[in-house]
Amino acid sequence: MSKRSGKWYRNNEREVMEKLGLTPTPNSGSGWIIKEDGQSEDIICQLKSTDAGSIKINLQDLHKLQYNASVVHKVPVFAVQFIKTNEVFLLISPEDLQEVHKGLLSSGHINTKALDKSSTESLLELQDDTPVKPVKVIKSSNSARQEMREEMKNKYVKKEKSAKWL
Repeated sequence: MSKRSGKWYRNNEREVMEKLGLTPTPNSGSGWIIKEDGQSEDIICQLKSTDAGSIKINLQDLHKLQYNASVVHKVPVFAVQFIKTNEVFLLISPEDLQEVHKGLLSSGHINTKALDKSSTESLLELQDDTPVKPVKVIKSSNSARQEMREEMKNKYVKKEKSAKWL
């Protein structure tokens, strides 16, 4: 798979922010005035996307988001997108839960029933495609351990001397 361009990521970021009912920030917030990836009247959001099945979130990124949110008096939301399944998850602090819920639903872009249906369908698709591997059970005994040790010892025993000393 070829590497994605910066243009692709900017377009993806814009689409995700619009799905969340947020206004995308020009140049992903790298300017002096407007920060982070998307904003609304109540919310400021940072997006991290990945092709992998897991993502690492740095505490520094969360603190930076919280600082930028405190400067503009908005609620911080950290969004994580898994590109392969096109699933988006939101990371928020527990005390901000009600404000984020009101802010996202008031935008009119998020339909909770549609979200529940799409996430359920994608989970079912993943379950159907993933083969179940049986767990391999390895039984051990004293004689098997001794046999393995003998094999390892014989494997590394020198058969002949490599050089003669005069």
